[in-house]
Amino acid sequence: MSLSFNFDQIKWFLSLPESNKDLETFFSEWNTSIEFQQQIIDKLLSYINHFTMFRDIKPMMNSVFIIIKKTLEFKPDIIKEFEQLLIKNTLMRFIQEYITYSKISAKEQVLNYLTQSLQKLKLQPLIINLGLLIKPMYKDEEYLKKIKGFEEVEVSYILNSNQEVEIKKAIDIWIETQNITLNDQNNLKIRLKSVYDDLINNCDLSSNSELCNKLWLEVMEMLNLKLAVLSLMESIQGEGIEPVGIK
Repeated sequence: MSLSFNFDQIKWFLSLPESNKDLETFFSEWNTSIEFQQQIIDKLLSYINHFTMFRDIKPMMNSVFIIIKKTLEFKPDIIKEFEQLLIKNTLMRFIQEYITYSKISAKEQVLNYLTQSLQKLKLQPLIINLGLLIKPMYKDEEYLKKIKGFEEVEVSYILNSNQEVEIKKAIDIWIETQNITLNDQNNLKIRLKSVYDDLINNCDLSSNSELCNKLWLEVMEMLNLKLAVLSLMESIQGEGIEPVGIK
């Protein structure tokens, strides 16, 4: 079965226009074997099939496509790494979007609740439970207008000033480059505080200001989200994304 046919299947499932050539362009520029690319495509076909019951919600399918593109950008050279990264990016985006949409202040408690309620599930029921949680968000026209055009996982960026956005982006890049483990949480938070202090100093912001205190809590929430996703990743039962045909 050709890659071209597989691309069409993915676009059909996600309700993407035929003119969208993002996948074709990415794979044509990826310096790897056709056999490996086909394995990646097979995993993508199996992955999107988990969203079958949400296919009629086009904004959600758009988020799924963004997740796929973000995962492919890393160009993992091991199938298992690709699977894990795909699941991680899925959890990251949908949980962050849910928190942002709900305007929840007690975010750490929400993360704990989600982690506990979604733990020990196989991938399919995990996606279904998470999908049902965020389904109303994708039917809220006002919210969809607000986030239109933003592809970052941290959609809460758009609710902040430019200065806050730049600090959050720098923190996000720092977090992504760290070897994060659940056993190293305290050390991570100490190092994060040091990085954060340097950033606000470079922006000539007062560390004791209300703005910086609020921003620190949001930065901590970014790390807590990564830790919550890592906890869920470790708890998912099953052997990964099993081959399932598109229906």
